[in-house]
Amino acid sequence: MMATSVEELAKTVKTGARVKASDPIYGDVLDFLIDEAALLDDDRHAEWLDCVTDDIIYRMPIRKTLYRRDGAGFDERSNHWLDSRRSLALRVQRARDVPSAWDRDPAPRIRRLVTNLVVHETDTPGEYAATTYLLLLRNRFEAPGYDTLTAKREDLIRRGSNGALKLARRLVLLDQAALGAVYINVFM
Repeated sequence: MMATSVEELAKTVKTGARVKASDPIYGDVLDFLIDEAALLDDDRHAEWLDCVTDDIIYRMPIRKTLYRRDGAGFDERSNHWLDSRRSLALRVQRARDVPSAWDRDPAPRIRRLVTNLVVHETDTPGEYAATTYLLLLRNRFEAPGYDTLTAKREDLIRRGSNGALKLARRLVLLDQAALGAVYINVFM
């Protein structure tokens, strides 16, 4: 079974050597993450779902405000999301097919800016740990401003037998302690 605590997931991310930005693997991972963000920004959720593995763990624990001495600041027992491939598929179906999904119609305008990519090799050939920062901007209706979320993401990206990269694990560590209801079905 894969690790699911914040500490276990973060620990497994950096088990191998850092991949330099000049390495073609780094470019492949960067292209994958840019393409993934574009699919989500363009509301192409079904295509995005094809970019995740069958055994994916997609987790966003709830942020807690703690003194440093009291822990990392995440609730190990509670999550905004702890998704598998099946639950991600249900979320995609809801976003695409449910006409009464109030948060999806009219569609929000969302932009994901993925930055500060650091890639590490892992103990498994063809698997890469990627750490990124995410700035997510969301606008809807005629609002003059944006809702904003920021997060650190710890991803495990796996190269399949066909050579394509797929997302095998995502840990989203929000900077905000409170997550508004408008984000309940937004993929990070």
